[in-house]
Amino acid sequence: MAGLKKRGKNYYIVFSKNEDGKQIKKTYSLGTTFKKIAEEKKVRFQKLYDQREIDPFQEDWSVSTYEDYLKESKGKSVVVDSYYLDQLKKDFLKTKSHTSDATRKGYKSVINLFIDDVGRSMTVNLIRPSDIRSFCFKKRYSNATKRNYYKHLKVFFTWLTDQAIINENPCEQVVPPKKKDKLVDKIFSEEELGVIFKAFNEHHNKCKENRHIVQKSLRQDWFVPMITTAYYTGLRRKEITNLKWHQIDLKNREISVTDTKNGRERTVVVFDVVHEVLKNWHNQLGKPQKGYAFPSPKSHKKAELSLPGDYVSKVFKGYVKKTDLKDTIHFHCLRHSCATFMIRKGFDVTLVKEMLGHRSIEVTMRYVSLGVGDRKNKAKELGLIT
Repeated sequence: MAGLKKRGKNYYIVFSKNEDGKQIKKTYSLGTTFKKIAEEKKVRFQKLYDQREIDPFQEDWSVSTYEDYLKESKGKSVVVDSYYLDQLKKDFLKTKSHTSDATRKGYKSVINLFIDDVGRSMTVNLIRPSDIRSFCFKKRYSNATKRNYYKHLKVFFTWLTDQAIINENPCEQVVPPKKKDKLVDKIFSEEELGVIFKAFNEHHNKCKENRHIVQKSLRQDWFVPMITTAYYTGLRRKEITNLKWHQIDLKNREISVTDTKNGRERTVVVFDVVHEVLKNWHNQLGKPQKGYAFPSPKSHKKAELSLPGDYVSKVFKGYVKKTDLKDTIHFHCLRHSCATFMIRKGFDVTLVKEMLGHRSIEVTMRYVSLGVGDRKNKAKELGLIT
């Protein structure tokens, strides 16, 4: 007979039998702190013991040595072992070899987070819809994050179902949150942009006083010029991190954007505020004629490096968090804010579409609705709407 025992955070299995009128017990670590996993292992070892496939009372027997044996074995027991989520994840990712690196990294990241949430030695047959809900729909997650996690897990568990590893996809019994268009929460004003820059300057002034930032690579001199350019041009993250000086014509106030999302080249107008910032930044870098407009401080003579997109987003978000601004603001919101800025300044919607490189006018029209709200508020201020 087998039972469970908990010591501290770890679970143990206890085998017991009567021999010559005496009760003999053997206790073994199950190598897990998760109750659900421990219970599943207990049932499995109890079954193996009842069928006399294992003898836990042998001197050299242990749970860990038996599981190691299964991993090395070529028999049917390996099938059971392959149902651990960590191994299934590796098999699943192999089927995604035709997708982009970013897509594979996305699946790997979400599945790893899920495995950490339910337990690394969790077997797939124990996953329930409640586990999906508990992981995907945490209160601290945004609506977009909840839907993203759910979408990735659903694909993973659909594959497991197609492979006949599980009978039912637990995600099918989970209803994801409805997609809400909260574009208004992703827009911020010029004044709020100034608040972010203030947080940046205060942080760096404090670091200078305490001599925390000595190396050039840590100074983030690129931050204000890049963020200003992004806010007033609407360039996507990849477009601005890959932007080079030969694409920038300060004399004619134009930026030629070639590496675009939809493959269509476009020309962006350089407003006065951007012209001044880029001119000063160009001088600060020594007036280069070529190379990246915002090179990584880690660049050297033999190789110039661009700033990694993820790093840029992380730094931007870091300074947003130092303010009291909306938590929904992230790097791509600079692009949303540019579109709204232009609409509010009176630009025709077709000009905004061309500036930002939207494929369809419908995408740009979302910002027009925000402009209507501005006009209503102004009308109320003037007493025209009561």
